[in-house]
Amino acid sequence: MARGSAQRKEELSASTPLTNPALYDFWEGVFFGENDIAVLHGGRSSSKTRDTACQLVRLVDHVRVKMRVLCIRRFQNRIQESVYTELKWAIAHLGLTSAYEIQKTTIIHRATGSEFIFYGIERNLEDIKGTSDVDILWVEEAEKLTEDQWVVIGPTIRKEDSLAILLFNPKMVTDYVWKDFVVNTPPHCIVHKINYTENPFLSEKAKRDIAAMQARDPEMFEHIYSGVPLGDSELSIFKRRWLDACVDAHDVLKVELTGLNIIGFDPADDGEDKSATADKIDGVFTDAEDWSSGKDQLVQNAKRVWAKAKNAGATVSYDTIGVGAFVGGYIDEQNEEHSAKVKHYAFHAGGAVMDPDKPSDLQNDNSTLNKDEYLNLKAQAWANTARKAMLTFNAVTRGQAIRTGDVLSFSSQIGKDKLDALFTELCVPWWVETEGKKRVVPKLKLKKDLGVKSHNLADAVIAADNVHIAGSTFTLDNL
Repeated sequence: MARGSAQRKEELSASTPLTNPALYDFWEGVFFGENDIAVLHGGRSSSKTRDTACQLVRLVDHVRVKMRVLCIRRFQNRIQESVYTELKWAIAHLGLTSAYEIQKTTIIHRATGSEFIFYGIERNLEDIKGTSDVDILWVEEAEKLTEDQWVVIGPTIRKEDSLAILLFNPKMVTDYVWKDFVVNTPPHCIVHKINYTENPFLSEKAKRDIAAMQARDPEMFEHIYSGVPLGDSELSIFKRRWLDACVDAHDVLKVELTGLNIIGFDPADDGEDKSATADKIDGVFTDAEDWSSGKDQLVQNAKRVWAKAKNAGATVSYDTIGVGAFVGGYIDEQNEEHSAKVKHYAFHAGGAVMDPDKPSDLQNDNSTLNKDEYLNLKAQAWANTARKAMLTFNAVTRGQAIRTGDVLSFSSQIGKDKLDALFTELCVPWWVETEGKKRVVPKLKLKKDLGVKSHNLADAVIAADNVHIAGSTFTLDNL
């Protein structure tokens, strides 16, 4: 695709009410700069997809050479699920119906033979890999793109002056596209963020709907319409920067942590759920793992966790909600069968808060009482571990004083991939309010609204981090 033509620049950047003026400078940098990759991200209703469709339809019509535009997204079972529909709309919107032949599975420019072709990544990765002579690659919903997929897809734009355009609404701070294109922008890559506030074509109804969500659910609004990735929101219970500072925090702060060895266990609740464990050994989290499971495998899972606890000289702290209610009995059976003494305690996340009549902030006697601040033990426990993460962050990055019991430390030997998965799970949930009290956003809401799977690893960490056992007493540590 030739660049630098003064005539093309004048044609493409001319003021027009047909495309979004807020993106004029971005498209100028895309088409007339020295960039190989263009990234456009932000919240919903920001005109990203429609503006891209308009710009590519107009570009192909203006550039009188044969071009090939490859349009891909992760899932595409039907052509209507691709950007094919948006391109059809753009052709009509720009008054170029006579210039294009819209076929069942492709769109052809009549004068030059330029074509738009469409693939779904999951089903057609090898076909995409074999596609040649691509001038422009358009990746829609690029937040779902994995590094392994990009290694295969990226080389399709091997031609001189070829271009990749990645569009997405941010989802997770650890998503590949967010980390490797937005946070760590590579050379010859232009990145731009746009939200609904810069979309002059937004209908009044859409504006009312957005305003209603902002009033009803500000946390969800921030993610969906303000384009803030999960784990990077100030409304998240945990902040990713806090957790990153907790890696090997005990070594950084030169403190020796102590405490009972605890295996936090979150048993699987249904066929789609996973079981998970988090190992807190000598005061440091040394491992975290999850595995596919189901109700019919609860006995095997309990045996697996029992063996791990026995080898580590640890106590099992397990979530007793749902199928977890049976875990203690299965561990007792293993103890009897093997003449062992693995202790176990039920972490009843939905139960009453500990120390209900004590201040929720131990540094402030005038703070709200625990029973008035938190709806249940789960909320109180998440708040406690998040508080320790924040204090550890302040100690590591700002040199603030911290009590040994408040240090939250994850061993780097857990491995980068495991820590990324764990920290993402911890960063996703936010506070919601019920009966005027804080609670962790329900898992069903996360799944329904965002498609986020259950945060089993995070729950295992919370269960392990929030128990202090002395005799038969079960209390929250440091609360």
